[in-house]
Amino acid sequence: MNSYEIVIIGAGFAGAATAYHLARRGRADVLLIEQESIPGFHSSGRNAAMMRQCVPDPDLATLTRDGATFLRNLPSDWPEPVGFKQNGSLLLGSGTGWNKLQQDAMVGRSVGIDVVLWTPAQAKQYVPVLNRSEFDGAAWCASDGIIDIHALLSGYLKAATGKGARVRYNTRVREIHVASDRGVEIVTENETIKANVLVNASGAWANVIAEMAGARQLPLRPCRRHLFVSPPTQWVDPNWPFVWDVSHDIYFRPEGEGLLLCACDQTELTPGDAPVDESVKELLAEKIERFMPGLSDISISRGWAGFRTLTPDGRFVIGWDGQVEHFFWVAGLGGHGMTTSSAVGELAADLLLGGAGKKSEPFSPERFVRLG
Repeated sequence: MNSYEIVIIGAGFAGAATAYHLARRGRADVLLIEQESIPGFHSSGRNAAMMRQCVPDPDLATLTRDGATFLRNLPSDWPEPVGFKQNGSLLLGSGTGWNKLQQDAMVGRSVGIDVVLWTPAQAKQYVPVLNRSEFDGAAWCASDGIIDIHALLSGYLKAATGKGARVRYNTRVREIHVASDRGVEIVTENETIKANVLVNASGAWANVIAEMAGARQLPLRPCRRHLFVSPPTQWVDPNWPFVWDVSHDIYFRPEGEGLLLCACDQTELTPGDAPVDESVKELLAEKIERFMPGLSDISISRGWAGFRTLTPDGRFVIGWDGQVEHFFWVAGLGGHGMTTSSAVGELAADLLLGGAGKKSEPFSPERFVRLG
């Protein structure tokens, strides 16, 4: 039987960044197992690649700030180049949504994120395609931008394996047996793997893995979201920031010579290879007509869907399970996984190396038990 100190289930951003930070601390006896043939197949490789720091919660904003700082200043020994376009972000708000966005900007500034409030006129001057849109104000964050997500995920994995960690693909977990005196046995299709600690970084499958281990089910919602890309379009400026109307849930950003667009749809689904629902194109068209009429001439060339795993309070789940020994959560990143990846991995590594007595407020999985 193969034996490791730590086995991480899931080679997306949560698992890869955790392995990276463990390896940086000298913990090389780590195995990542991934059910797919490539890393980031479901969520980490299907997101919009937008590094966004302005969020409502101060604890989460601390992670977005630290994660973004890491991404803008990768270590000198980082194993491969990661493209980053620091075009900034422009978040639009209307009515009560504008009031909330102003509060979010205050939260960001309180933790050191440079967020500036703009008038509609300023926003429209910077992104003229918004001239026919109606909103009450905007939050501008110049240090945001677009990351090459595939190179970033590859970098975490290469850096971790370069320090001794191992990764196995096409490895689907079938059973998990936990014994307080012997750690954890993970039964896959081909073998049984023993670990002292099991890290659940399995994204949309987090509750599936928890159930196998006998851990308490948490209120995690795996939700499908679609992204669409236009063909090359002459009036698109590749230097535009990503623009997100947070009151009406629609965003766009430059993608090549066209645009990437999202209607922020959110449908809870059983974990799997998320199918594309063509009707979401109609939702996107309706939102463009109502809230971003300057984009009305845009057409769609292709689209895809991925998962975002959400929690009721919007905070991540990072920490030791209160019911099952040797079981550790890194889940529920809710669409912020890329931006916060390094900060999440660093926090997880700190807690893992601190032992089961190390608490992870405000991200502890036990908070849901107390609420329930």
